[in-house]
Amino acid sequence: MGVQSAYQRDVPFPTVDLSTITPYAGAFGGIVVNENWLQLEPSPGKEVWTDLDSSLTAVRQWNATHPTTPLGVKLRIFGGYAAQSWAKTLGGPPITIVTKGVPRTYGRWWTTPYGAAWSRFQYALAARYDSDPLVRAVSVGSCATLTGEPFVINLSPPAVRVMESAGWTPQAQQHCLDDALADYSGWRHTPVTFAFNPYRTITNGHAVLDQSVTDEVMTACADSRRNGGPDCVLGNNALSDSSTTGRPAAIYTQIDSLWQSTPGHVSVYFQTVGAGVDCTALNIAIAHHATAVELWPPNLGYRGFAAISTTDLDAWDNALRNAQPLVCTP
Repeated sequence: MGVQSAYQRDVPFPTVDLSTITPYAGAFGGIVVNENWLQLEPSPGKEVWTDLDSSLTAVRQWNATHPTTPLGVKLRIFGGYAAQSWAKTLGGPPITIVTKGVPRTYGRWWTTPYGAAWSRFQYALAARYDSDPLVRAVSVGSCATLTGEPFVINLSPPAVRVMESAGWTPQAQQHCLDDALADYSGWRHTPVTFAFNPYRTITNGHAVLDQSVTDEVMTACADSRRNGGPDCVLGNNALSDSSTTGRPAAIYTQIDSLWQSTPGHVSVYFQTVGAGVDCTALNIAIAHHATAVELWPPNLGYRGFAAISTTDLDAWDNALRNAQPLVCTP
């Protein structure tokens, strides 16, 4: 899944570092290249592709030295508080939301001016990279605020008060999510991956679950290609050994239902919920038809996939490629 700490620190992403993956050549089919919107469009309509091109060049060079185990690239562009100052003034002045004690400044992502700027940028990104065979997927980031996941949002009472005072409503948030796929309709050859979580809305001042909204957007994702949109891959970034019994369980149930309704038509990916992952979690991914799983890299004190033996990583890779469950030992 690539190192994402630059986003949390609110600094530009450096050129992707492939040194941690080199000892595991053959166990991975791809790497995520992360960038901030700020890096790529510092001025309205003036894209600067230097940082992203540098990372793609680094992957090409790695592939040249590993011709039998080349990597593809998935792009993940972060907006949210990593948006540029000009974008944060679209639709009104910036707002500040405190999450876990950390204040972050945002633009009004639910408004038409902000959404139009984000969508226009996605079209520019697609125009440049959709025909590049190295780029195998792009992550949907519309409406995302805390992470790269569109359904993850701070709905604590203080945050809601700030957002509502700026004109945000649950209906505006839902409308943003409903329109997210349209932002990526410029990607005609490259699949887009959509990370789903249980949708929460505000009722009587409190955050409550409304899975019907998530199901609606998931169905639109599954049907996107047949309806003339981008090839949309269903996903969830909370894969663990308790995914089917914990909070994301409804997502996994809906993925399975959509896949069974049109076998072979729906594509699925997952990302592990944290730096740790085990055989049982991989089997859940395989049972829910995943063709890809993003693992956390070694970074900032956690070992990520480096905690897993090369033998196991190879076995996991083969199991995913062949859709064959693993034999897990305690």
